[in-house]
Amino acid sequence: MAYTVQPGDTLLSIAYRYGTTVQQLVELNNIANPNYIWVGQSIVIPGEDDDVGRLGGAGDMGGDPSASRIVGGLRYTITTDRVRYQRGDRVNITFTKCNVSGRTIRLRYNTSQRFDFVALRNGREVWRWSDERFFTQAAGTEVLQPGQCRTYRATWDLRNKQGNFVALDDFTIQAFNIARTLSGQPVQINIQVVRAGGEQPPPPTGPPCPKTNMLSDPGIERWLDRNTPRIWSGNNVVRTTSAHSGSYAAELGGDAGRQAVLSQTVDAEPNRIYRITFWGMERVRFGRTANFVLEVEIFIYDSAGRLIGRVDPSYNPGALPNNTYQQYTFTSGVLPSRTDRAELRFVFRPGAGNNNTVIIDDVIMTCVR
Repeated sequence: MAYTVQPGDTLLSIAYRYGTTVQQLVELNNIANPNYIWVGQSIVIPGEDDDVGRLGGAGDMGGDPSASRIVGGLRYTITTDRVRYQRGDRVNITFTKCNVSGRTIRLRYNTSQRFDFVALRNGREVWRWSDERFFTQAAGTEVLQPGQCRTYRATWDLRNKQGNFVALDDFTIQAFNIARTLSGQPVQINIQVVRAGGEQPPPPTGPPCPKTNMLSDPGIERWLDRNTPRIWSGNNVVRTTSAHSGSYAAELGGDAGRQAVLSQTVDAEPNRIYRITFWGMERVRFGRTANFVLEVEIFIYDSAGRLIGRVDPSYNPGALPNNTYQQYTFTSGVLPSRTDRAELRFVFRPGAGNNNTVIIDDVIMTCVR
């Protein structure tokens, strides 16, 4: 296998990540100076299959079965054994976190849980590794020296939270390091569930649905006073004139250190897919600290008011532009058969020392099919 050197890499961190030694890398790659490698350099990893496209089983999609990102001096890498699966297969997932900084990193946890895996379909959570698992309620700390890694593994049997096989569709698998202040920043990879022989599922059928916006006051223009929207429900939300369009928008985090919620409930139908589009930005104040997660959730209720499902993509400060609006869109996936109402909820969750806020405007919720 050939690895391309990324910013922050050292031979030591690469060796830790792939379970080899610096000496082996030096000898295999004829490296004259082990202290000098450069971004973009190709490093051959010993003991690995050179053909990352050979995915086995149901075939391949021509994609890379791993993905990486850097968060707070850590390189997160998620890997699956392939990217295309059939019902009855098991998805083997590996999550590695490596210290690629030049300093010691201490990770603090609220319980004995150190990681989590989640599978999403169209932004809707269908499986979570930690569901129904027990973790001792004791805080803990992990110390990672420069170049040191930790690896975690799990298996998903392609069944949803109700124990049924998932649909033939594309899925996103996310891996989380649930250390304090880092829990909302996953690394993710896409897989596909297909019919036997790789046949694709037929396109969805059914009667057309209305394409008009289901939400009232989508521009969040109507307010009883500065702290109380008239149509939307709000907590720790203030009116702002920094609007994407119109006169006003909603700023979540009037008290930047306290959770804020903006929500609206609408009628919804079972077996429908809904699309949510909104404009958002992070309000950055000079010299202040950004440490928060914005969760955009859809809670699904039956006619008796019982919660029967939830869709919850999340956004972190790195994903929200500073003081300028950006459009975001996601879909709900097929809603459960007992769906009666849906609550769209924006939740601002600040971490320690946060001073910044989030502004939301021009929200649209429409039926896709």
